[in-house]
Amino acid sequence: MTEKLKPFVVAEGGSGVGKTTAVEGIKKELVDWKFFREPGGTIYGEAVREAVQSHREWEIDPLAALFGYTAARANLVNTEVIPVLEGVKSGKGVFLDRYWFSTFAYQGSGEGVDREIIVAVSKIATKGLLPDLVLHYDLLPELAMQRKSGCSDADRYDMKEFDFHRRVRDAYLELSIKFPEFWRVIDASQSKESVLCDSLAALKEFGMI
Repeated sequence: MTEKLKPFVVAEGGSGVGKTTAVEGIKKELVDWKFFREPGGTIYGEAVREAVQSHREWEIDPLAALFGYTAARANLVNTEVIPVLEGVKSGKGVFLDRYWFSTFAYQGSGEGVDREIIVAVSKIATKGLLPDLVLHYDLLPELAMQRKSGCSDADRYDMKEFDFHRRVRDAYLELSIKFPEFWRVIDASQSKESVLCDSLAALKEFGMI
């Protein structure tokens, strides 16, 4: 896809960085935007989310996770995201909580799936759609895991070993170098208020608000 009439923003980051809290604050500023989460955003996508993430006791091969997430992403992007961006469906823009960058970090660096495969299948699933802006919430895994400890919504990835989360963070930082034109790293060790302030500053930089 080469043309978008409306803006497309993505939030990214590892487990426990406070991304969800920041997104809730952003929602108050981006009135009339469409907000979706990955995996999810559609009935099919939410079913995939339940299957792949919620069952800590299930044995799920990393390739199976990759294709599950990619299938959910294809459904969301092609039935919801692109129609909004093209003006077929209503909304001033689209804000997506996670995109294929998460798969690159989690299944690629975290679980060892060939990252070239991830990039290739993600491009097919999304028709090559890239965001106008990525808000990347960055936090040392030691601090992130402290924040996530004891949370009732912890999924099977949140429960992974520390080295897994370190690899995920490294992958995100690698992506920040690969896509400097639209990737903004936000220091998530700050207060919630400061993180939101930095998020809004990035949105203003890109003309979203």
